[in-house]
Amino acid sequence: MSYFTNKTVYITGAASGIGFETARQLVSQGSNLVLFDVQPLDEALAALQAMNKSNISITTYELDVTDADETTKQMATAAKNLSPDILMHFVGITGPWSFDDMSQEQFERVMNINLFGTRNVLAAVRPFLSRGDQVMVTASMSSFTGSYGYSSYSASKFAIWGMMQSINYEWKPLGIDITVFAPPPIDTPLTRAEVGVMSQAGVGMKKLAGELKIENAVKSMLKGVENRKFLVVPGVMANFIRLQQRIFPVSWVNWVGGKMVAFSLRK
Repeated sequence: MSYFTNKTVYITGAASGIGFETARQLVSQGSNLVLFDVQPLDEALAALQAMNKSNISITTYELDVTDADETTKQMATAAKNLSPDILMHFVGITGPWSFDDMSQEQFERVMNINLFGTRNVLAAVRPFLSRGDQVMVTASMSSFTGSYGYSSYSASKFAIWGMMQSINYEWKPLGIDITVFAPPPIDTPLTRAEVGVMSQAGVGMKKLAGELKIENAVKSMLKGVENRKFLVVPGVMANFIRLQQRIFPVSWVNWVGGKMVAFSLRK
């Protein structure tokens, strides 16, 4: 028996990347899965059903998290069939453009999907959460530190970090536990799409935090949810960066980052 056995887990962004890997790991732990994505879920569902030895329930719903009304309707429809014990929210995009090269449309798209999409999902699922239930929201190491070429992405993730801290104060007394998952770069279709788009300086700064294998990152996240931890930061380098931000003055942290940018630009 696993902590997640017989629990109903809602997973957004389940068609690929971290969302799909989470669903894959939870299938073997006997969770009932309710999957959401704006992308087709047929391939993901087929792969998960092939692993479904315990005959758990796996259902799918199309969902565009930027549409608040649709999100409310789809969550309500899903909850009529299976009410959530745990929500795991993974929907997000990167924004690998320097500020000077980024259009207003690009900036707004990142904010709409990452920040407003998160808000829409939380608002839609809230009526179906009760004491003992849990919410896991994906943030990033970019929730705590800016990076070259990530002004839109960091803005959205800083906002998510602040929003989740505030919601934790409101929901914790009601018995609803919050986990914020703040990983360093992970090898996913999302990060691979940055190749050739992000500048060399941005790539150099990202390397400071290291890159995790997706399987290990998800295992760390699931362990954090099981232990009802508020913040999960997987990876040695990511935790080192987080520690130095808490110990050293921001001027020193900025100096180190500036040196990395200068070194990368000279290559």
